[in-house]
Amino acid sequence: MRFWKIIKWTWFPILLLILVAYYYAPVTFLKGVDPADIAAITIFDGNTGSESEITKQKDITYIVENIQSVPVRRTGISILEMGYRFRMTFTDEKGELVETLTINSTDTIRKDPFFLTTEEGGLCFDYIWDLMDAEHDFIGDF
Repeated sequence: MRFWKIIKWTWFPILLLILVAYYYAPVTFLKGVDPADIAAITIFDGNTGSESEITKQKDITYIVENIQSVPVRRTGISILEMGYRFRMTFTDEKGELVETLTINSTDTIRKDPFFLTTEEGGLCFDYIWDLMDAEHDFIGDF
């Protein structure tokens, strides 16, 4: 009987401890993915509504290695938040989805239901911006 009382009063603190450890654990995106396995990255710009598909292996390798090398941590809840900058979809040679994530700025990723912030270094936000700008030539279109 005493055993069940102990279980009854300890399950909630243990569950709470597990949830806190999960929330503060570092996250790595595209873990275990070889950049050569990614055939295309589809990028949708949430500000302009334009979409681009990156297929040059040099660009894919740079983006994938950058995202893999930057450790991030959960910093907030993204539920009920609207808007984003670059929604990225990574697909392999068979056209199957590998990963989808959203880059909001040089140090923020949105992967619902969380916002994640880089611990050190920055994301390749400017590199992606330049790729989108070069493909669509936004200068002078407004």
